[in-house]
Amino acid sequence: MMSIIELKKITKIFEGRSGNIKALDKVDLNIQKGDIYGIIGYSGAGKSTLVRLFNGLEAASSGTLKILEKEISKLKRKELHAFRQKVGMIFQHFNLLWSKTVLENIELPLKFAGVSKVKRRQRAQELVNLVGLTGRENHYPNQLSGGQKQRVGIARALANNPEILLSDESTSALDPQTTDEILDLLLDLNRKLGLTIVLITHEMHVIRRIANKVAVMEKGRVIEQGEVVELFNHPKTKTARKFVQQDIDPKSEETNEFVTKILQKDPTARLTELIFNGNIGSEPIITHVIRKFKVDINVLHGNLKHTNTGVLGTLSVILTGEEVKQTVAFLKSLGVGVEVSAFDQQT
Repeated sequence: MMSIIELKKITKIFEGRSGNIKALDKVDLNIQKGDIYGIIGYSGAGKSTLVRLFNGLEAASSGTLKILEKEISKLKRKELHAFRQKVGMIFQHFNLLWSKTVLENIELPLKFAGVSKVKRRQRAQELVNLVGLTGRENHYPNQLSGGQKQRVGIARALANNPEILLSDESTSALDPQTTDEILDLLLDLNRKLGLTIVLITHEMHVIRRIANKVAVMEKGRVIEQGEVVELFNHPKTKTARKFVQQDIDPKSEETNEFVTKILQKDPTARLTELIFNGNIGSEPIITHVIRKFKVDINVLHGNLKHTNTGVLGTLSVILTGEEVKQTVAFLKSLGVGVEVSAFDQQT
């Protein structure tokens, strides 16, 4: 698969009155054509700076950045303008012109590109239909919901037939249901148009919902990257584990206290985290175990989520009985991840 975005040792330093600020520190990334690539991190991680490098609004201080097989730092002004037409951008707060209709907002990039009025109107209408806004062509932004405004933003970003679509926190201003609708639209566009999509976000839900690959950023560095399924099942860094836990398996202090009391009453019990990967999550695993082994399973809480590549989730249980070890071995043989919680350090 062709690399469409390639970063090697990218560093970005901003000069300030109180000293230099290193926004990016030797970042390596490889995004392939057709990827929905998530870049996640908390505020100050360097995500926004990375976006500005991707669309040519900032230049790296050092390192090599290639997009669409072109080294961006070597492009002349005219070449940079042509390059930017191949990179669409959608924003958190829509950035629409309130005095213009839906069609007129979508037409703007085409107008700047010198496309004739007839052709840009035809293209804008095609995009209105594509993003699900048929019938609202002549509405103004203040007549639209937040999700509809973002659909206009997406249509406008697609006006010049880009090969890459950058999404900079584009769902963080939306409610959960609308967020999922917009994410489904992006996934549909990825499949229909072969678009490469880069998602910049601080929400793991966004990554889990549609991305196939992810990079976790912290203090200007990429601290972890890979397949989304792998990151959810085996996060290696503290920051990645925090993101995953917040999305897929939140635990309250009250729950922790409740579990501790149970384990104190029965020292033979084992608090166990079952991690389901892919379609295994839809099989009656618990039923198989109870029928096969002398073991009791007390289900505490669980959460299964749908991803772009299957079903992921965790199930927290307490195992008691004569055949706990055999049960654990059986679960592992089925491809279920099994982890003993910090509540119980016995083996």
